[in-house]
Amino acid sequence: MEPVSQLLSPHGIPKPFRRILVAVDPAGASQNAVAYTTRLCTHETQVLVLGFFEDPAAYLKPHSRTPADMHQAFNELREDELLAMERAKVALQRSGASVHPRLLGRALGNRDISAGIARVANEWNADLVVVGAEPADGLFATLTTRVSGVLAEHTHRAILVIPERAIESSLHLPRRILFAVDGSDASLSAVRTGMQLAPAHAQLLAVYVKDQGVDMSDPKEFLRSPSSGMSRGELALESATTLMSEQAPNATIERRLSHAGMTEDVAAAIVRETREWEADLVVIGAQDREGLSSWFNGHENERVARVIDRPLLIVNGAG
Repeated sequence: MEPVSQLLSPHGIPKPFRRILVAVDPAGASQNAVAYTTRLCTHETQVLVLGFFEDPAAYLKPHSRTPADMHQAFNELREDELLAMERAKVALQRSGASVHPRLLGRALGNRDISAGIARVANEWNADLVVVGAEPADGLFATLTTRVSGVLAEHTHRAILVIPERAIESSLHLPRRILFAVDGSDASLSAVRTGMQLAPAHAQLLAVYVKDQGVDMSDPKEFLRSPSSGMSRGELALESATTLMSEQAPNATIERRLSHAGMTEDVAAAIVRETREWEADLVVIGAQDREGLSSWFNGHENERVARVIDRPLLIVNGAG
């Protein structure tokens, strides 16, 4: 990957990602993702439009899986996907970017889809992977945060998830960016990457969430003085805000030591902070401490996915 030598242009505009992969699905979950990607593009941007669709075997009932039915369903899905890709290509070309369509083909379920996206992202040296997320029955369907989780496991590329039901005010280039931090390498890597989306006069908030839950599997941690947690949180916030100020000296930077409520986990607390502060974008590392350690590998991601209503940037600790 070509190194980024300068974060901001001389005009204070964020340095764009040069190679962006945007995943396009025929169900329409990626419409916001494509629209958001156009705002990240310049004439120097290379965009890979990666299309995929589910194998008919994933949803056809056994009595409908005749060769004729399978062939018809496959052709219909493929044509729908090619049409979605063409629309995405036209929209992205208007931004001045160079657009390269590629059909991934059929896949069996989210894990197969995410593994394919990750493989292509690595092969193509993408700087950023953009995916759409469609809610269904409280969970993301075609592209879920589970897909984001698997992507984080298989690729160190930054992953930008755009919910289909994102609030309108968040579907522009971000001005108010919330960083969930913990002082880890993954957290600081996320700050560095997220700052590529911050304009010169951005409003930035670093949040450290102290989990109030009791983990009786580690009684020593439970019996420690609360001051040790406060000190760790302040240190994490100091590291993050120092990095922010170095990279965006004209930005307004805030820090906040937050506490998860008695009925909250870390994910819920971050979502609450996001809404109260009215963030346009949430940035987090894929591998973090304590309550965040399972953020994109366990159930925390599913809980936040049910309620998150703005773009979410995930940065793997290996990035």
